[in-house]
Amino acid sequence: MTDTPTLLLDAVTRVIAGHGPSGVTLRRVGAEAGLSHTAAAHYYRDKPGLFTAYITRAWSQVADGVEAAAQIDDPRESMLAAAEAYAAFALEHTEAFTVMSRLELANVDTPDLWAARERGFFGVAGILERARADGWAADRELLDLIATCWGLVHGVVDLWVGGPLAAPFDGQQLVPTLRRLLDDLLDRLA
Repeated sequence: MTDTPTLLLDAVTRVIAGHGPSGVTLRRVGAEAGLSHTAAAHYYRDKPGLFTAYITRAWSQVADGVEAAAQIDDPRESMLAAAEAYAAFALEHTEAFTVMSRLELANVDTPDLWAARERGFFGVAGILERARADGWAADRELLDLIATCWGLVHGVVDLWVGGPLAAPFDGQQLVPTLRRLLDDLLDRLA
């Protein structure tokens, strides 16, 4: 049986799908979860508390994918796998993806939220640092590489999920397209 906090966070996804992020209310989430209208307030206190938990869960899932990609021996394949995991998360959890960077919705000073975000960031940093140690883009600053690679990945995924890139790439799929674009960028950065 699923626990109440998980039921509530799962309900947030459905509320966002039906009403957008601005349509998320504690009452609506409780009703969508099939619980009391006060259940969300009991577990998360207020709307920012609910979004904090929801966004923390999203970042934790992204970080899990990045950490799994970091286990791949080949540094380049590890970088590509991290990008694929990010794209797969966005496709499978579109509602969570659309709000996970919207910190104005959350209590930004929450340690769990920062820990989840840092897991993702430092996971990417570790993958890129390992690639640099292996000779890829060794003369470039690590932070610049993180910004460039993650910027490309997030930008393509966000524009694809949001629609502007999906139409021009009609008939193509996000993950292979992203892999091709990132692969080309990695060649140019080397």
